[in-house]
Amino acid sequence: MGYSDRLEYRQARHDRTQPRFVDFSTNGLILNGHRVRRTSVILMDGDIIQIPSSKTFQCVHIWKERREKNTIFDPTPPTHPSHKRIGNYVVTSHCLGTGGFATVHLAMDKVASRQVACKTIGLKKDAERETVMKEVKILLAMDHPNISRILDVEEDGKFLHIFLELCTGGDLFTYISSHKAKAGRMCEGEAKYIMYQIFKGLKYLHDKMISHRDLKPENVLLYTPGPYPRIQIADFGLARPKAYEKTFTACGTVMYLPPEGILALHDKRLGYVAMPLDCWSAGVIMYMMLAGAHPFDRGPGDPEQSEISTRSEQIIKDRIIHGEVDFADEIWGEMAHAKGLVSRLLIHSHEHRATITSALQSYWIACDLEDLEQAYVDRVLLG
Repeated sequence: MGYSDRLEYRQARHDRTQPRFVDFSTNGLILNGHRVRRTSVILMDGDIIQIPSSKTFQCVHIWKERREKNTIFDPTPPTHPSHKRIGNYVVTSHCLGTGGFATVHLAMDKVASRQVACKTIGLKKDAERETVMKEVKILLAMDHPNISRILDVEEDGKFLHIFLELCTGGDLFTYISSHKAKAGRMCEGEAKYIMYQIFKGLKYLHDKMISHRDLKPENVLLYTPGPYPRIQIADFGLARPKAYEKTFTACGTVMYLPPEGILALHDKRLGYVAMPLDCWSAGVIMYMMLAGAHPFDRGPGDPEQSEISTRSEQIIKDRIIHGEVDFADEIWGEMAHAKGLVSRLLIHSHEHRATITSALQSYWIACDLEDLEQAYVDRVLLG
């Protein structure tokens, strides 16, 4: 005590994950006056970290995201985020993400001594509250290491605050993009380990007759940064119980919808069963990890068409409904079993499409099952 050192953390500018540290100590550390123990913690610019009865460090971000002022009268952003006490939590103004109906902020659980994510949703109408509570009830009933877990729920006037386990590694889309920038695509071994976890999470949901209905890389979170990560499936706002029944409410993200989902968007009389939709989405994610591109995007071989596809939803819809998946030999030539599984997950007819159970029983998984199970125990269950 009595003097201060500075923590230095080097990170490439294209890496969008937050700097973080992991505490493995017995007594824990003190972060901005709050004790944390045996957890991964996001480090913000200006954070003060203290080893109890020993050194104090300050985290300084040498390079920061540029934040433009809208007008000359806008205040300069403060060095330290402001805080608000909600129940047993201290919620900071540091935003981890935003969506159409919610914002997610970094928070501290004072009781459990850990950082958490606070998802705040504005409730303007009773119908909105009913929709949100549907997601909350689904998640409260979930208990699986690959499913985002709700820790607590607090109401504050017209706002609902959902406190979730904090994932500090960013999302799978960003992780796939980082591999594309370096090597073009992810190695088969790591993609298999991630898909094994996605399959296990989806099997847990499907065994409970729940479908996610919006599975995409942006909704798959990395628990901590680094290779071979533990993942969690998140964002259950469109999840549906009784998923074995036909639904006539088309929803989801076009890029990850199967043919029957695309058709239902244009004809409300056409229903579809939701669980095969999850299987298709899983196949798209698997393809993206192994090929570094979307299966219905022409990719780097035809940059003009690739650019068009990103601008036009209709082109993507037409390709999903009518097109066949492109398996380039230079990528898939040595991954016959992976290609076979992706092909079965992306079968046009939902009645013949591979299920999550059959995906877990596929040779692509079975040939490395012992290693996958051991890694799962070591890195997910015990890690």
